[in-house]
Amino acid sequence: MPHGQTPAPSPAGGRRDAFAPLLDNPLAAVFREHDRAGVATHGVPTGGAPEPVTVYDDGVPRVNLGSNNYLGLAGDPRVVEAAVDAVRRFGTSTSGSRVLNGTTRLHLQLEEELADHYGVEAAVLTSSGVNANVALLSTAGGPGDALLVDAHAHASVHAGAAASRGTVVRFRHNSLESLAQRLDRLDPRAGAVVVVDGVYSMTGETAPLAGLAELCAAYGARLVIDEAHGLGVLGERGRGAAEHCGVLDRVDAVTLAFSKSLASVGGAVLTSRAVADGIRASAMPYVFSAANEPAGVGAALAALRVLRAEPERRDRLRENGARLRVELSVAGAPPLPGSGAVVAVPTGSDEATAAAWRAAYEAGVYCNAVAYPAVPRGQGVLRLSVMATHTAEQLQAAAGTVAAAVRSTRDVQAPERRLGGRLAVA
Repeated sequence: MPHGQTPAPSPAGGRRDAFAPLLDNPLAAVFREHDRAGVATHGVPTGGAPEPVTVYDDGVPRVNLGSNNYLGLAGDPRVVEAAVDAVRRFGTSTSGSRVLNGTTRLHLQLEEELADHYGVEAAVLTSSGVNANVALLSTAGGPGDALLVDAHAHASVHAGAAASRGTVVRFRHNSLESLAQRLDRLDPRAGAVVVVDGVYSMTGETAPLAGLAELCAAYGARLVIDEAHGLGVLGERGRGAAEHCGVLDRVDAVTLAFSKSLASVGGAVLTSRAVADGIRASAMPYVFSAANEPAGVGAALAALRVLRAEPERRDRLRENGARLRVELSVAGAPPLPGSGAVVAVPTGSDEATAAAWRAAYEAGVYCNAVAYPAVPRGQGVLRLSVMATHTAEQLQAAAGTVAAAVRSTRDVQAPERRLGGRLAVA
């Protein structure tokens, strides 16, 4: 137990402790080891905005390949000023849910412009990308219906589907054959919703959306795509993997997170007006949660306008992603296949992943170490995220540093090395 922390008291009278899953969580135990070692790398504090070179809390500037600030807008003066102006006009909090007093003109404007950007009838704002998935999926399906979810979809997709009254059916990652088999087994009268990530956040893979759209059409299933990591990255107009694959007009709902390309915090569901009305009427994250704070809405709205007005920023982002993939391969650490802003370098065991992260961090590059349960056991990766604002020189230098870190630790297995690692959990 870390210094100054006392264990939670156990229930009296011999009753089983319902907090046991929390107290005995093995990943929490790893975090406590980090604390005891004085590294606490599961939450490295920064000293400023997530810029291409970020100063961290220890005062050391590092090339930042661990941020989701894909378009480089989190510190953009226009976005910052929009957030400040929103606070001046509307205060720091909405102090209520959207169905009470929490709606401002900014909320309505952002919903209108998001819907226009995607060419859909409506957008529903939520306080996070997680809540966008929960709001939509928890209210979709009824008894006897099925929500078919890719096994590697984001945790919030699985959580939202589990909260539905329908049955959750998992299919093998990116396997059209597996999905078709599960659709075949359904009662032909049952409602069906297929849910995938457009871009998978830990590996950078893109879903086979053309094939998925064909299957959904053939079986009469709805198709939902989480575009948290596709917005602003893929597609001619930056509308994500569905646009990139030419199936945007065949998707029934898109969920977004603002914490990536829109340089804010929040989320949205983009869909038909009728479905949006149903979400507003019944989804817990909309009805019972305080509305998005004005600063976040103002920032997201400004970032969306930059995204739409400056396509060259998306072009630079794609060029940087391709450049980093080439540089890593040349340096001897070829990444997994992908086309977005997420670049994943295989490391292997949890121990090797943690050691590689520490070596890169100490050499001046910040990235994310991803281990089980975020990826299958033994398939850890260093997750690198490029920004439109990285320079070619920064990416070349960082690729060499990361490759050297991976090569030096590829065979590490000693458990004590994991003390230095940052293990992703989402």
